[in-house]
Amino acid sequence: MHTEMKYRFLIHYTLSFIGGYLGIYAIVSRADLFGNAQTANLLGVVRDLIGRNFSDMLLRVGALLIYMAAVILTVWIPEHFSADLRFISIGIDICAVLLLGFLPAGMSPVIALYPVFFAMPFQWCTFKAPGGYNSSTIFSTNNLRQFTIAVTQFLMKKDTAQRDKAKFYGMTLLSFHTGAALSLILYMAYDLSGVWLCLIPAFYAVWLITEDRHTVTAATTDSQNTTVSNGYKKFFYKKKEA
Repeated sequence: MHTEMKYRFLIHYTLSFIGGYLGIYAIVSRADLFGNAQTANLLGVVRDLIGRNFSDMLLRVGALLIYMAAVILTVWIPEHFSADLRFISIGIDICAVLLLGFLPAGMSPVIALYPVFFAMPFQWCTFKAPGGYNSSTIFSTNNLRQFTIAVTQFLMKKDTAQRDKAKFYGMTLLSFHTGAALSLILYMAYDLSGVWLCLIPAFYAVWLITEDRHTVTAATTDSQNTTVSNGYKKFFYKKKEA
């Protein structure tokens, strides 16, 4: 595996760890709400609308708009700025983690998860899975489906490509749920402030992205130098033959 791809895979697994960490944190600390996705929140909007609980419905609509705003920004920012969106995403994760540990336990669980409703879709839309795989770092359903399909096809056909696919999705699921397990343990030990331990993988992700950028820059420079060298050699030999 090329060094560049090694960093891309490590980044993906680290972000999956963060996704699992914040996912279980939201569930255990805020009334079983899963802040990484919108399915449960949208169903809650329907329930509150029919039940005429309009105050709770508005809070959930707020969560929906925050989620959508994060997605919109991942499209808008690259069109207007040249900054690496990955650093912005991790910065948002870090800010969300810091804020979550300070929010009081007695506040509305929906409002308490607004930072998660913003950080997780931003991460989801920013980071593309390496190797051409279709994989999310913030929830598991598709990763489980892809893992199951790949294992089944490998057992049926002994295809090495399916083996590699199963390994990738298996590692993604393992990373996600390892993060979830550690988050639960730390929540049980330190309550809401246990979320701050998620800063460690977040800063590790910053380092990985920095190294990935250095690797890409070095590879580009080597490629340019090779092109110039080959061009010079062609010019030299043509001149010598003349």
